This record gives sequence, C-alpha cells and structure tokens, in this order.
Amino acid sequence: MSLPRLTLLVFLALQLIDGVLTYEATSLFGLAAEGNPILTTWMHLVGIGPTLVAAKLLACGCGVFIYTRRSHFVLGALTVSYTFGAVLPWLHTLSSL
Repeated sequence: MSLPRLTLLVFLALQLIDGVLTYEATSLFGLAAEGNPILTTWMHLVGIGPTLVAAKLLACGCGVFIYTRRSHFVLGALTVSYTFGAVLPWLHTLSSL
C-alpha cells in the first residue's frame, strides 16, 4: 500500500473517531464542549448526530478530493493536525472521567 493511500485511510479513520468522540463529549458535557461555533449552531438546530454525520461526510469528501488532486502533503498535514488538534485532546478529556 502506498503512503498517500495509507494517509488517506488514516485521515478517514480519524474523521470517524473524531465524530464518535465529539458525540460522546457533547452528550456528556453539553454543546459547549464543541469548540467550532458553526457546528454548535447546527447542533442546536438539527441535533448532535445529524450535524456530526454531515460534518464528517463533508470532511471525508474533502479528504478524498485532496487525495485525488495528488496534494498528498496537504492531506498528511491535515491528518497530523487532526491527530493532535482533535482526536488526542478528546481522548485526554474523555479518559479523565
């Protein structure tokens, strides 16, 4: 398996993991746990689940688009950013319960 394809798969997996962790955190701590005001607004309007499904589908679609455009460095940078900026902070927050 090529490194760009592996990066895409990791990116997609991180989106799924982030969606689940965000759902858990917002269910436990309320919508104030979400730091993105756009997502928080949509969570108020249509609910946590539908908002996260739509946001994660959009993010996955963007990741696939970036991959098909052969912008592998950008996809790699986004994957690392998601790891340290979203998934690990949620894991830290949720594991401290």
